[in-house]
Amino acid sequence: MNVDHTRNKTLGWLGALAAASLLASGQAQAGAYGLAVNELNNFRITTSAGALSLAGANRNASDSAFFEGGVAVNPRAVNTGPAANADVLQVCSGGGCSGLPQNHYAPSPSSTLEFARGDAHAFGNMLNGTGSTVSAVAEAQRNTVGAATATAGDTLTGSVNLTLSSAGFITFSFMGRRDLRTSVTTMGDKSNVSIMDIFNISCNAASPAGCLSHANADGVIFQFAPDGDASNGSDINGNHTVGSLDPFSLNMTAGTNDPATGRAFTNGFAMFSLTSNFALPAGSYTLNFSKSTRTDIVVIDPLQVPEPGTLFLLGTGLAALAFTRRRQAK
Repeated sequence: MNVDHTRNKTLGWLGALAAASLLASGQAQAGAYGLAVNELNNFRITTSAGALSLAGANRNASDSAFFEGGVAVNPRAVNTGPAANADVLQVCSGGGCSGLPQNHYAPSPSSTLEFARGDAHAFGNMLNGTGSTVSAVAEAQRNTVGAATATAGDTLTGSVNLTLSSAGFITFSFMGRRDLRTSVTTMGDKSNVSIMDIFNISCNAASPAGCLSHANADGVIFQFAPDGDASNGSDINGNHTVGSLDPFSLNMTAGTNDPATGRAFTNGFAMFSLTSNFALPAGSYTLNFSKSTRTDIVVIDPLQVPEPGTLFLLGTGLAALAFTRRRQAK
């Protein structure tokens, strides 16, 4: 038997496998995607007795986007009045921004690569029959080789002087939905997304005597921060009143760095509501709301972490070396 021929043939196969592995590893594509959508429709504030009035309302909408190698974008819009439309233009950074529509609160086409975008708007009157709409989205996607990051975020905040004509219970109610998605294509890449909704009523200088006796250290007497847990109260006293609705969390963070474990928390519109667990005395209060979405993704440099093809190549080379040494020993 021709030992050298057998050895050369075996080494040839091992070399071919190694070359194929090297080619495969060279073609590996890193990438990450993140989406955070937070939409509220028909957002209303009502009272069980008397009448509510609003004055001195303001809404602040701000968007931001950052794409590594690009320029951070952070415009801001401020509108005043309970029925004002606070709609800041969508911001987008990166080469894939073309064709992404304004006020688009859904996943962008998968063929759109290399972008980070943020968008938010609020419009409508909190006290009319249809209520107001408050929406925010942060989205980022990369499909590249080499270390890369993208961040998108937005915030919507506001405060209103709220006056009760007589003592009554206060109810927050709205239709809300969430859409959080995170995925990566290479081990070590990272995608994190978050949403937040908090509404509260607090004492102010013109509030009735005794307001602070019901308040926490920050002066808040009633708060709704939907957490999706029916056994965990959302007002400051930890109580859910009869008839309150809190079907899923609107205050959460999700993330992944595992290509096999993408995460998605997607819900259609559902009814949310919470009523104060005591009647607020007649007088003046301050209503505050804050909502935000954020997406952060990181694509690693593939040269820093061996890919499966690279590891196979290394193993194949070691096997070839061991085979050669064993044949030489014989």
